[in-house]
Amino acid sequence: MLVPSDRRPAQGNCLTGAIMVCYIVAGGSRLPLRRYLRAGRAGWIAGEHMAPPVRDMISGFRSMLGIISSRLVLAGPRSVALAISDVCNTKCIMCWCHSPLISPARKTTGASPGAAYMDPALFETILREARQMGTYRVVLGGHGDPTLHPQFDRMLELMDRLKIVPYVLTNGIGIDEPRLRVWATKRAHFRFSMHAGDVETWLRVHTIGTEGQFQQLCRTIRALVAAGTPHISTMHVIHKQNYRQVRRMVEHARELGVKDVLFRPVRATGLLADVVLDPEQETWLRYELAQCLKLAERYHIRTNLHEVLDHNLYIRSGVLDTRHLYRRIPCYIGWIYAEFDIEGAMTPCLDSRIVMGHAGRDRLRDMWTSPRYWTFRRHTRRMPIRGQCVPGCVCHACCMAKFNVNIYNLLRLRSFRYGEA
Repeated sequence: MLVPSDRRPAQGNCLTGAIMVCYIVAGGSRLPLRRYLRAGRAGWIAGEHMAPPVRDMISGFRSMLGIISSRLVLAGPRSVALAISDVCNTKCIMCWCHSPLISPARKTTGASPGAAYMDPALFETILREARQMGTYRVVLGGHGDPTLHPQFDRMLELMDRLKIVPYVLTNGIGIDEPRLRVWATKRAHFRFSMHAGDVETWLRVHTIGTEGQFQQLCRTIRALVAAGTPHISTMHVIHKQNYRQVRRMVEHARELGVKDVLFRPVRATGLLADVVLDPEQETWLRYELAQCLKLAERYHIRTNLHEVLDHNLYIRSGVLDTRHLYRRIPCYIGWIYAEFDIEGAMTPCLDSRIVMGHAGRDRLRDMWTSPRYWTFRRHTRRMPIRGQCVPGCVCHACCMAKFNVNIYNLLRLRSFRYGEA
């Protein structure tokens, strides 16, 4: 059980020691120590002289120093997420935005009726300003499929030039052979939303999909894995249409060569409530997932099934409930992450209504260090003490809980899941 400590760390020693470690790892011969410390007081180092993985590690160290101090920001966001497309080319049965179970009038839309895609100039502005602050990873998503953005491949090229690693969330349906050849050369993480390990289940989930699309998707994933350059993973949201085929999902990953598979219980209420498992189905699924875990370990496939079996990712009967979690641990997201909607509004996380400013009008650095952001950080750190959610945030149903738990455990040396913090 996670129990926060009342003791505060010796901040001076932690900060001094960690800054020295960062300096050594960063390559002190290229950057005088005095300048490094001065840059630390200013807030961050962009890392022009560092290889991208080293820059990421340094950014992580500096973010942790800020968290330990609770009063400093020593780095920009480690990761930012950009909603670049609200357009999708399929209709998954459990999707909050495009499911056929949702009437057109009730479907989630973008920031304005005309905003189907993020403006490429706005995208470039966010990317360059984030790069100047040391950001290493950029998540490309939205209410649709980001790869449908008309300038998506040019966006990948820009990220290549800036040495930023893309994390792309896609259904993979729109990838043709020319695009596949380009993607095979990219140092990126492509996560494919599969939700099935066989064509029959895939067609039940992707209500307007075709068998040919599924076969092409499988060829695409197999080819990208064989290329060896991009990191490939698959994701499966589990619900009534696919829960009986979870073992097949693991077997299918092995056939495709995929070594990283993510499972998520469905989040669904209202018009989507029909896709939620009943208690008897959940009991059956739990047994199957335990068998899947053994199978994945035998195949050397990395999954999150330990977390799913432990706490079901805080989802019960389709409802995400994290209010009990934040009575025990703080939220650290204000030191490591930022979100931008399709029109450039900056928020601290996906479901927050707290707008810190707008990219293109306000500088990312100014927003990141603004009094409004500091008010948010103070509120999030004091949640266990105050016993209250942060005004303007959905802390009782937090989609960032995994990251906060990982950081909490990392700070107490219970876990070293650095890559997921």
